[in-house]
Amino acid sequence: MSERRRILVYSLGVALTALPAFAAGDPDQGRALAKEWCSECHDVSANGAFKLDPPSFAAVAVYRSEEQIFSRISLPAPHHGMPRIGLILDLEAVDDLVAYIASLERPIGAANGSN
Repeated sequence: MSERRRILVYSLGVALTALPAFAAGDPDQGRALAKEWCSECHDVSANGAFKLDPPSFAAVAVYRSEEQIFSRISLPAPHHGMPRIGLILDLEAVDDLVAYIASLERPIGAANGSN
């Protein structure tokens, strides 16, 4: 194996092990947390309006990966106006929120009633 290939394989292995390991969250717990902590700004319902500002959970489920959702909840960018919920909730609760949001994913056409 060439030196370049060996470095590439090593780098890929390091990158993959650096990815956050997500515990399987509980979507039912996540729904309860969403109603309590998130519904003042976001539409958190399963069949809610598909909006982007602030994004509905239905929109987030379609446009963001679970890793991105986890990061946005855990470490929200201060200029986006999202409170630092990740500093209030523990990681298990954040996993539950991510599981609930991910459970809402549906095809984009289904989001607005067309298919």
